[in-house]
Amino acid sequence: MASSNNSHILPLLFTRGTHYEVGYSIGSVFKDRIRKYFHSSSHVQSRLLRFYDTQWGRDIFAEYLVGGENCFPQYLTEIRGIADGCGMSFEHIFLLNISKEVYNVHLAEMEAKLLNHVHGCSTVFLNRPDIKILAHNEDCDPAIRPYGYLVNVNVIEPGAKSGTVKCNEEHFFAFSYPGTLPGNAFGCNKHGLIFSINSLSAKNACLGSPTRYLINRALMSASSVDEVIRIARNHDYGSAYGYNINLASLNKKEMWSIEVAPGKTECPLEVTNIDEQHDVNKPCHYFHFNHYQHLKGIEERSGLNSTFARAKRAEQIAPPRNVKEVKTILGDTQNSNYPIFRRPSTTDDATTVYTGVFDILQETVEVYAENPNTSCEPLVKLPLSLK
Repeated sequence: MASSNNSHILPLLFTRGTHYEVGYSIGSVFKDRIRKYFHSSSHVQSRLLRFYDTQWGRDIFAEYLVGGENCFPQYLTEIRGIADGCGMSFEHIFLLNISKEVYNVHLAEMEAKLLNHVHGCSTVFLNRPDIKILAHNEDCDPAIRPYGYLVNVNVIEPGAKSGTVKCNEEHFFAFSYPGTLPGNAFGCNKHGLIFSINSLSAKNACLGSPTRYLINRALMSASSVDEVIRIARNHDYGSAYGYNINLASLNKKEMWSIEVAPGKTECPLEVTNIDEQHDVNKPCHYFHFNHYQHLKGIEERSGLNSTFARAKRAEQIAPPRNVKEVKTILGDTQNSNYPIFRRPSTTDDATTVYTGVFDILQETVEVYAENPNTSCEPLVKLPLSLK
């Protein structure tokens, strides 16, 4: 069947089993996507593999592997399942799961010319009694766009070897980068928690602590905001790199934004409550981009031109009061050098691969493959209940 230039395919896999079994099913079903992404991404081929080809890179790889095994052995098992399922080496798949630390810290000194090209995302909240929205532009390596996928994962493995997270069953839905653990973009779980994750850009990483993608996967198991905070702090283990959790509860109809910094044995974090606004004449929104807005004392790397430009532009637009106006902001392209809705350019090499719009009161998610401000219909609309 012929396809048009405007066609787009975003597959959804339903999978149930042990950690290894769900990893294997993801790897086997999406092996073509994972392999094509791995071999087509210039970031992977010219940067990530070059890093791993050095003794220095392999030593760093080994330290992150030990940190992951100590803290999240069940998710390392999922990675092994993905690797076996797609017929790639564990080393190459694990490399994808330490890529944030490698790109943003360990290669930074070698690649000063690339410091203006920091990937990251944009998130908008609305919180009034009659409308509660968490909407998110997923911005990343353009090579991910044709090869990403959705997963509905139900892990059932009583007695699985575990560290920070100890639960017999997990059930969640998420958009996933090819070859990486789900949880680092946007999704929801059976406990009614909705997540979107924004990159943050601390200058340094905690070598040997579990990597960001491992912790983001662990967050998908959380049953409450208190459990999210406990996992994010990760007492005794910390986190190699920082990130921002944008969170909403279907059950409590509450919202939070949590900034997390790297930490060797425990992560500093700051929780911002997105309070419900009852006065219709007052703004009811909150924005988050890719810099530390609340957590103090974190030294950030250079190259945050895009995040500051997106934040400035969002504040220039009239405060959003409905979902259409939220999509107008996330689709804004007025700043041609650093637009909110991104496409690769000479000044910014990231792209907005998908936009997720979570409606907490309607309990639905819409996923847009094109500009949400100009798209007539979402590519996908799904219910959020996983019970």
